[in-house]
Amino acid sequence: MTGVLGYINCLLLIIKTLEPSHVVICYDAGSNVRKTESDTYKANRGPLDNDFIIENNILKDEAFYAMGIESIGFRGIEADDILYTLSHIAQFGTERFDEVVIATVDQDLLQCVTERCAVLLWNSAKKQQLMWVPDVLEKWNCEPDDIRFIKAISGDASDNVIGIKGIGPKTAVKIMAEAEWNFEKALEHKKLEGHREQILSNLDLVTLRNIAGTLGPVDWSYHELGLGLKADLESFIDKYECSSLRKRLPAVLKTLRVKQ
Repeated sequence: MTGVLGYINCLLLIIKTLEPSHVVICYDAGSNVRKTESDTYKANRGPLDNDFIIENNILKDEAFYAMGIESIGFRGIEADDILYTLSHIAQFGTERFDEVVIATVDQDLLQCVTERCAVLLWNSAKKQQLMWVPDVLEKWNCEPDDIRFIKAISGDASDNVIGIKGIGPKTAVKIMAEAEWNFEKALEHKKLEGHREQILSNLDLVTLRNIAGTLGPVDWSYHELGLGLKADLESFIDKYECSSLRKRLPAVLKTLRVKQ
């Protein structure tokens, strides 16, 4: 249960810090369409530990329910794509929010950053950074949506996306800047000659995808914070003997706006 409690404590801290009106958690439900498109994509990652799978299921099936928080996952679709889609719907859908924040450890989601959507890069309780457009510009030397072009050219070690040999992110930025951020024009650069097919394949892998058709209509009322019940949370705490949560139950209830 160490992983479960660690995740819950992290989530509670994020909610306490951001004080959101709505919360939704997205997860990888298994399989991955990108892996069917590429033999190397995420091939650097080993199989999931059985204990991790068990704890992940406890989180997904019990902990989130007890906290009154909905989680979403689709087999074959990465959580990043769900988050990207939800952030887009939250900004431009029928019910629009003035501010959207995605909390993650994955910098791929910086592609989501807009004037109304920020990404909270969360490495630990003591190390996090809220990234808006100016922050992305400072870190990546490009607009959020252009990060995918940089990764398509230079690669992404975390996902085992193999870039063009000898070209790192700084050189990729320089190439794109010389091409006035026109991707088709950048592909004509002499350093990229003969690599068009590989770069286009990489671009498809690193670009976040809108899955609104799969997701369907979103009713944000199901994701309001405060839908949980005290009895459900107490039952979860007792079942798994979460003594640390029990000791600070009043604070936890307040953070989650749980009904008494």
